[in-house]
Amino acid sequence: MKFSENSAQAAGYVRQAIPMMVKYSIVPNPLNYTLWYCYFSKAFAPLNTELDRTLERYGTCPPDISESLFFRYINQLENKNNEQLIHFQNAFSHLVDNLSDSIDHTAHQTNSYSRALMENLTELSLNDVDDAITPALNKLNTNTNAICSANEEFLGQLSAAQSEINSLKEALENSEKEANTDPLTGLYNRRVFEATYNQFVDDKNHQDDITLIMMDVDKFKVFNDTHGHLVGDRILKYIGQLLKTECKKTILPVRLGGEEFGLLCPRLKLEQAKIVAEDIRVKLASVPFSSNRTGERIPPVTASFGVAQKRPNDGLTNIIERADQALYSAKNAGRNQVKLAAN
Repeated sequence: MKFSENSAQAAGYVRQAIPMMVKYSIVPNPLNYTLWYCYFSKAFAPLNTELDRTLERYGTCPPDISESLFFRYINQLENKNNEQLIHFQNAFSHLVDNLSDSIDHTAHQTNSYSRALMENLTELSLNDVDDAITPALNKLNTNTNAICSANEEFLGQLSAAQSEINSLKEALENSEKEANTDPLTGLYNRRVFEATYNQFVDDKNHQDDITLIMMDVDKFKVFNDTHGHLVGDRILKYIGQLLKTECKKTILPVRLGGEEFGLLCPRLKLEQAKIVAEDIRVKLASVPFSSNRTGERIPPVTASFGVAQKRPNDGLTNIIERADQALYSAKNAGRNQVKLAAN
C-alpha cells in the first residue's frame, strides 16, 4: 500500500476522517483511523465502495466489518518481499506519527471552539434581550450544552486513542527493530542487507560502484564442539561489536546466518575493501579468548574473507557467488586470509 509522503496532505486526510468517524459513531482506534485515512486518500477504490455501502446499511461501521476490511485491503503482506515489507513498516509508522499530530491538533481546536461558544452564550445571558428571542436563546443554550458534552466525550475518546497510538508507535519501533536485527550480535540481518543493496543500485550514478566482503569464522563448528556454545555465542557477539566499530561511514555489516557475515561497501573499490577486510582479520586474530569451562586461554579465533566488486549488470546473487568463491579460496589456502574475486 502507499501512504502520502507529504505530511500536510496526510494530516488533511486524518482531519477529514475524524468528523466522519464522529458522525457515524466509529470507535477512534488506530485500525479505524487507518481505514478512514485510506478512504479519504482514495488509496483503494473498492474499499471506498464497501465503506459507503456499510454506512448506508448500518449507519456506522461495525468493528468486525472494520477489521475485515482492514485485513482485506490494507494488511496485504502475505506475498510481499522484504523490501516491500520495510516500505510498509516505514509508511505505517509515518501514518501513525501523522495520526498522533492530527489528534493533538483536533483536540485543541475542538476544546477551543467549545470554550468560545460557552463564553459567547454567557455574555449574551448577561445582557437584556427581547422576550421574543428568549425561547430561541434558551434552545440555543440547550443545544450548545449538548454539543459541549458531546465534545467532552469525543475529547475523552481522542485521549484514549492517543494513548493507544503511542503504544502502537512503541510497538512498531520494537517490531521494526526485531525484524531488522540479529538478536545475538545486534547487527542488521539479511533483510536489511538486501534492501540497502537495492536502494543503492537504484542510484544510476553509483550502481556499479559497490563491493561486498563475505566473512566466515574458521572451523567454528569444531570450536563450538570443543569449547561449548556459550563461548561460541560470546565470540559471535564480540565479532558483531568489532564489525560495528570497524565499519565506518557507509559500510553496512550484517550477520547472514551462523558464523557467516557480510559487509556491504558502497563506493569502495576492490582494493579499498580488501584493506577493510584485512584490518578486521588482523584485529580478530589478535583478541585473547578464554574457555568458560577451564578459564584457560584458547587458540586465536580467525576468519576467512572473500571480496568481490559489482560488475555491470550484476545482481546481488552474482556478487555473493563471486565473493563466496573468493572466500572458499581463502579457506582452501589455509584460512585466516583475504582473497579477491576475479573482476
